[in-house]
Amino acid sequence: MSTNTKDLIQDFAEKCRKKLQDFEKTEVKCGLIGPSGSGKSSLINAIAGKKIAAVGVVETTCEAQEFTHNGIIFTDLPGCGTISWPKSSYIGKLKLHTFDCFLLITAHRFTENDVFLYRELTSLGKPCFVIRNMFDRAIIDADHDHSHSETETRKIIAADIQKNLHPTSPDKVYLTSARHPTKYDFSNLLDDISDALSGLKKARFVADMGAYSEKALKKKRKVAIDQIPIYAGLSAANGFNPIPGLDIAADITVLIQLGNEIANIYGLTSSQFEYIKRLLGPKAIPSLLAKIAQFAAKYLAKEGVIVLLRQIATRTTAKTISKWIPFVGPLISAGIGWQATFMLGEQLVDEAENLAREILEGIVNGSDLPGDDAA
Repeated sequence: MSTNTKDLIQDFAEKCRKKLQDFEKTEVKCGLIGPSGSGKSSLINAIAGKKIAAVGVVETTCEAQEFTHNGIIFTDLPGCGTISWPKSSYIGKLKLHTFDCFLLITAHRFTENDVFLYRELTSLGKPCFVIRNMFDRAIIDADHDHSHSETETRKIIAADIQKNLHPTSPDKVYLTSARHPTKYDFSNLLDDISDALSGLKKARFVADMGAYSEKALKKKRKVAIDQIPIYAGLSAANGFNPIPGLDIAADITVLIQLGNEIANIYGLTSSQFEYIKRLLGPKAIPSLLAKIAQFAAKYLAKEGVIVLLRQIATRTTAKTISKWIPFVGPLISAGIGWQATFMLGEQLVDEAENLAREILEGIVNGSDLPGDDAA
């Protein structure tokens, strides 16, 4: 290999590494405003699709508390208008101008200080999503106390919140329940949060949010597909040692990293599934656990990845990947290692999406999540 060729490959590898680092370093700062007992912790966990915040804590938040899920940083903000946190210095002291979005959450009514914050933040141009959490309980109470239907309850609660926030009432009020993330307005909330972001922040949020709708799966697919040429290109550029028995040069470690990235995006890691199990009917769990284990053996283990590359090698020449040539360059795109690793990535995304869809269907048809809306 000539020095010039090596330099081109090394430059390309650095280009791939930079793209991966930019994505990994991207953060979405999401502030949560609302009283204790409004279900903030359970809402955080449902958005992340993973338990990262303790549920059941009822004491008042006196200091900002952060909960991190990959690139999303949730900050449970302290109450505004107290001696420790007066209105006059609240936004500046907590540097709220650096946040990307805010969730204003209640399970009853908003306080005067919550309304103040909502108006101040929206005046700064910050996306602020107004949420009435524990809507499932509100439906039960309204039916028991007033014989109201779900539709009537929805109208009454939304109108009350709009009146409470007048004259800066939001265009939408999201009625949610962490116990039922596939029902009510929860999936619309995630969709609208992601649409309020742009560039890498949008991709980071979509990658890390739970998948509770077909629309979410579609968004996740775009983010996942965009990762393939980067990882595949880095694998091909790093793969100076051909795989035994094949004329393929690939970095297996990089491909396993791709597998883990896609598993994270689609909620297929063990910690993510541990949370999702609570939303599934008991009959679905053994079958899905077996399929996730099979997925891990194929894409997250060295032996499985090598087997897949051997299977793919015989059909690489039939694949058209011309759209990626401007990114990877003709030198890399012409290599069988690039083509094989790219195809492995596409197969990986397809299987991950199908498995995530099966999990989604299981959640829709599954049992209620017991007692997880208390904090």
